Amino acid sequence: MIRLWALALNTFREAVRDRVLHSILFFGAAAVILSIIFKDITIGDQAKVVRSVAHSGVDLFASLIAMFLGISLLWKELEKKTIYTILSKPIPRWMFVLGKYLGLILTVGVELLLLVGLYTVAMGLYQGVPSLTTFVSFGLIFVELLLLTAWATLFSAYSAPMTASAFTVSIFVIGHLADDIWLYGSQAESPLVQDVAQVLYYLLPNFELFNIRNFAIHQHPVPWDRVWPALGYGLSYTAVVLWFAISIFNRRDIR
Repeated sequence: MIRLWALALNTFREAVRDRVLHSILFFGAAAVILSIIFKDITIGDQAKVVRSVAHSGVDLFASLIAMFLGISLLWKELEKKTIYTILSKPIPRWMFVLGKYLGLILTVGVELLLLVGLYTVAMGLYQGVPSLTTFVSFGLIFVELLLLTAWATLFSAYSAPMTASAFTVSIFVIGHLADDIWLYGSQAESPLVQDVAQVLYYLLPNFELFNIRNFAIHQHPVPWDRVWPALGYGLSYTAVVLWFAISIFNRRDIR
């Protein structure tokens, strides 16, 4: 446990020094602030529009941080040859992958907390303290980031950053279009298209399960009947993807 925690902390320290990470965090903070500055040029219910833009900004830029950090998670260790020093110690490969992943999640969690804190202050000054549903929504976003980061770790375990980037972005896009894929497949006339759509729907992640943004924006009560299944789905799916990442890395020939 001590070795695992040491790996996680070391990964966290390396990640927070990355300048690109700071740039993404800056744009995320800017999205929250600009949503309030430009409220007077919005059409419709200004309060809801501001909450929608700011909430979406936190979601988008937190996801970008998770993808950016995850795709190069293991590749950096291979490129810098530091992995040989680490693995020469009594540290099994599964612990190495899990430690790097936990360090990355720690980084993503801190960045998300910073953005949520800024959102809370900004919304608090403009329209009052956000509702409980808002914070539960951000909690589900974190669960989504757990799963997205696990996929990025999986791709990083066997491919270069460019390939891992393409795969991770594809998973992110498909995951948010899962319901549309199901709808398109159910309406298609071709049995082959229907089968492919069903396979994609059940095999790939459905990130929309974690989306209760509309409930938060309209300040509705927390839809617990959606929250608990989404939480179970996200944690179990993350565990499976991490298991695959560790299995692949265990079989990788590192020279």
